[in-house]
Amino acid sequence: MNRQTPADLNGLFAPITINNMVIKNRIVMGPMAASSPADDGSPSKQTVAFFEARARGGVGMIIVGGGVATTRAWDESPFRPNLRMDRDDVLSSYQQMNDAVHRHGTKIIYEAHASFGRMGKAGPQRPDLISASPSNVFIAEDQFARGLQVPGGVRTPMAREATVEEIEDLEDAMARCALRSRNAGFDGVELASHMSYFLASFLTPRSNWRSDHYGGSRENRARVLVNIVRKMRALVGHDYVIGLRIPCAEHVPGGQGPDEYSQIAALVERAGIDYVAMVDGCYESMKQSAADEDGTQLKYGEPAIFKRALTIPTLLSNAHDPYLAAKAIGAGEADMTMLARQLLADPEYANKVRTGMVDSIVPCQRDNLCMRRMIMGFPVRCEVNPRMGRESRDPGQLPPFHRMMKAPIEQALLGLTASPAIMRMAARLK
Repeated sequence: MNRQTPADLNGLFAPITINNMVIKNRIVMGPMAASSPADDGSPSKQTVAFFEARARGGVGMIIVGGGVATTRAWDESPFRPNLRMDRDDVLSSYQQMNDAVHRHGTKIIYEAHASFGRMGKAGPQRPDLISASPSNVFIAEDQFARGLQVPGGVRTPMAREATVEEIEDLEDAMARCALRSRNAGFDGVELASHMSYFLASFLTPRSNWRSDHYGGSRENRARVLVNIVRKMRALVGHDYVIGLRIPCAEHVPGGQGPDEYSQIAALVERAGIDYVAMVDGCYESMKQSAADEDGTQLKYGEPAIFKRALTIPTLLSNAHDPYLAAKAIGAGEADMTMLARQLLADPEYANKVRTGMVDSIVPCQRDNLCMRRMIMGFPVRCEVNPRMGRESRDPGQLPPFHRMMKAPIEQALLGLTASPAIMRMAARLK
């Protein structure tokens, strides 16, 4: 970490108001599918402990990742089980989790996926995948994040073009998800329209060449998000927080950049969102979204472009160094800093920054063991934090018996993660 004076970090601990929600500081836990839900999609004991550890560690807001808003998203998810919000009978199961986070003065937002689109996993219940237009995703060998070795790259199955009726049904389902998230005690909901997932496929001409009112002009490509937000507002009112997760740039040849993405975000702002979470890249440029260099968004100048286009708060990604994040916020390039892998490595990050113990932060090594395990369907772990994924256990406590029986197989597979065959299998995101 950079060595500067503690006073340089004060801006990270100024409260901020989003809609009517007051957040105690500017440090946000970004969404990750790392919370080990129960098989039925409800929070497990480990889920509660995982999020409470980060709330206890001092973050101002948590965005719960990998949430599914629709039954389609549940059926086709490559990361099952997910925390689901497509059914009323799961709502009461979230109360303990949200109460645990709120006890520490932290706000909690539910990230909602309408569909995983081209990145989904087809199966008996969902034999077909859908996208804005018929397309698939090719991830070249040199575009994987560090630690993922996939000789020859990987190509996802071809998705068909979604019908207007299917799009409208998913819009309605997303609105119902917002109402459920409010009833379940979440402080807000976030639209997942990033990477190469379903909603993201509408935003760029590279994956949207529709000839109807969902394709063509900027306004048409933004229509699905605008419709969702308007339908959400009709159900939850104007005082419930709605956020948007959107790429800054695709970082691929012929891809869309921050000037156009920020203008799409501005259209959605006018429909009623309260903040924008800026992410980088797509699956075709995965190494940008899970960068091994700190501060890449700032290096590209993308946050400043979004700030000029928007009047609502923006959330910066990939600034693990608190001094870098504080400087960007002080310069007006962003309003909050959003951390993901770094908060797996050190749940106490925010408390350490606040108390002047920056040098004691355990840094994320960016080697992506967490991501390798997620892709292979194993519980997420961290190479520098042995408690990651075990927060619900007492130190030294053994896992449940059925997990112990699986452990030798798991360890053997993990020992082979450098094998091209194993990594090719893992990278299919099955």
